[in-house]
Amino acid sequence: MHQLRAASPPPREPLAPLGAEVGVKHRETSNSFEQACAITAWQQLYDQLLPGLFFGHVKELWLDQLQCFEEFTSRSLRQSCVVWPDAYWFGLPCPDQPGAARDGGQMGNGAIAISTGGEDFELTTPDNFRIMGLVVPQEELDEHARLTLDGGLPLSLQDRPLLQLDPERKRDFILRQRQLLIEAERSRLGPADITAYRFMRHELLDGLTELLASALPAPAQQRSLRSHWRLVRKARDFVMSQPDEALVVADLCRHLNLSRRTLQNIFQNTLGLCPLAYLKSMRLNAVQRELLSPDSRHHTVQDIAAAWGFWHMSQFATDYKRLFGERPSATLLRRAGGPEERLSSFSADASSPAP
Repeated sequence: MHQLRAASPPPREPLAPLGAEVGVKHRETSNSFEQACAITAWQQLYDQLLPGLFFGHVKELWLDQLQCFEEFTSRSLRQSCVVWPDAYWFGLPCPDQPGAARDGGQMGNGAIAISTGGEDFELTTPDNFRIMGLVVPQEELDEHARLTLDGGLPLSLQDRPLLQLDPERKRDFILRQRQLLIEAERSRLGPADITAYRFMRHELLDGLTELLASALPAPAQQRSLRSHWRLVRKARDFVMSQPDEALVVADLCRHLNLSRRTLQNIFQNTLGLCPLAYLKSMRLNAVQRELLSPDSRHHTVQDIAAAWGFWHMSQFATDYKRLFGERPSATLLRRAGGPEERLSSFSADASSPAP
């Protein structure tokens, strides 16, 4: 619930093959836990970093085993993500959204983020963030590039978290992705519309390979910044490994072998938060996941808060409401049914207003 797993647990019910979904699906969410569960076949953990009510949505279309989606999140997040094996994920942040990063590397207007399946990556995203995602089987993309480009892709996609694109070409591709989602939704495509799905799939593969053919390596990330992000991840792992300990900044300094001032500077430069605020937000996000998850072994607010090192209940309730905009008891009331039932899912003919 609080860490990504190398292997998924046995499903409660038999799962359909990847790509068996038909039509465009909308999922609207009211917290980061639901948002992390909203994209099909991913492992994800989201932590809300800044205070305020959260809302988000995902619009998702499967074209055989190619997944195309649009995601919106209203609040700044730290995201840990893993896509399924033998696939490439391509993330295209919509233009003019400063502050988004992939493992510390800034995602500017020309950036495309990449990850290979089965490997975890981390995103930090600002308020009101919108991103287009495309997940493609590795063998199929490599084969498509060999057939349509002379010699295949000029740059290896392995170990390249970011590439740099022409901003205008990237903008055009994002617009086309969004148009395809709208067209598929309006057409109410069903299982029999094989030809339409095939053309959409081919168009996305063509557009993606053309983008990648002209891509350039992203500017090298400063060594100090890479080191800072590794320390932030190490700090989170330390906090999450000791849930019932009321850790303080001095504990982080001792664990990371850093002075208080150095730790303060690292967190301000990477997340724009002080270490104490980060410590508290990680534990409050863990409490929220426990309150919402039907898999939690705790059943009361007090038990869950105590399990994550909160002993002063009135102060805990105040801090929780300040970050998430509601009382912890209100969150617990929505636990029943699990994330799939809590998500507002709509069929292809439903309407979902974009925030």
